[in-house]
Amino acid sequence: MSHEFHAPVWDRGEPIDDEMMRFTVGDDWWWDRRLVEVDLAGSLAHVDGLLEAGVIEAPDHALLHDGLEELREAHRRGEWDVESGDEDVHSAIERRLTEAVGEAGKRLHTGRSRNDQVALDVRLWLREAADATEAALIALIAACARAARSALPLPGYTHLRRAMPSSVRDWSEAHRAALEASAEDLAGARRRLRSCPLGSGAGYGVPLPLARESVADALGFEGPELPVTLTQLSRGRAELAYLSALESIALDLGKLAGDLWLYSSAEFGFASLPVALTTGSSLMPHKRNPDALELLRAHCRQVGAEREALARVLADLPSGYHRDFQLLKPPLFRAHDRMAAALPIAVRLVDGLEWDSERLEGVAADPALRSVERALDRVRAGESFRDAYRAESRED
Repeated sequence: MSHEFHAPVWDRGEPIDDEMMRFTVGDDWWWDRRLVEVDLAGSLAHVDGLLEAGVIEAPDHALLHDGLEELREAHRRGEWDVESGDEDVHSAIERRLTEAVGEAGKRLHTGRSRNDQVALDVRLWLREAADATEAALIALIAACARAARSALPLPGYTHLRRAMPSSVRDWSEAHRAALEASAEDLAGARRRLRSCPLGSGAGYGVPLPLARESVADALGFEGPELPVTLTQLSRGRAELAYLSALESIALDLGKLAGDLWLYSSAEFGFASLPVALTTGSSLMPHKRNPDALELLRAHCRQVGAEREALARVLADLPSGYHRDFQLLKPPLFRAHDRMAAALPIAVRLVDGLEWDSERLEGVAADPALRSVERALDRVRAGESFRDAYRAESRED
């Protein structure tokens, strides 16, 4: 028996190697702390389903239900959490429940595998995560819409060289529209969260008359996932869809940060960042640095890296469950955390931006910005576009 770990749920009384446990558990117990609430919600629905199916009796159901509710309240009070000696969140909850309610606690896992249990937990977590990301994204879209009220000119660029006249309104509207398109990607990722995996067991069903429809309904799903073999075959795809949506948002956000980084530089001088969202130099007293923008860009790049890390876990695996899936959690949670921190900062940066009207009006007077307009005036007067183009190029 391992001395560092609580007895795992698969313990058969044989010696368990500590080094093997340390390697296979890794830091999964720490990541699983995020899943306590959803695991408890899934377990509560599961025991209700066991009662409905006649798999457990009412007295045991009452003990399990009340025990799980008390564990949830105790967790919310900060009285316990998943520990380094726990193999995972499922083991931690079952152990504590059995300690609290006795023999009935051993019935909790009836009709379940940790495989369908973690698939359920992740989908429930993803549903909440997508809701939070959507709310933060809507706030940034609204900030871009507010910025679009400006009537100030802003030069348009190609190759980072002045190209044609544009405006703060058009610039802001473009970013708003891009973010709205990414919001549609997020909505698309939600489609992978419609079905409840509980009851698929280790991937091939459970030979019990489980109340899968009732459990799915209680947990807010459209229905149970069918066929049961799909759950483990598609493991990681809901996570990948979510991170793909986050990467789409990150690409938009990184471009927004890049624009603001340039526009707020002394060389461009188009806008000033809110002082509270800049930092100072440890040596140069005059400096106010755009660290928030630079870290925003870096976090956006890292979201793409996290998506790639998650996709690599899934590459070339045959169907069914594999322990590789444990490594989906770190990039999933890290990417979510990066975006959860980045979006509110981006809202404050956009809302706090101060455009320099004098500088913008001066740049807008650059005659080169009107070369296309003048060439087309020549066309309307009867010249061919090619002759008008060449004439204007010589004049500029």
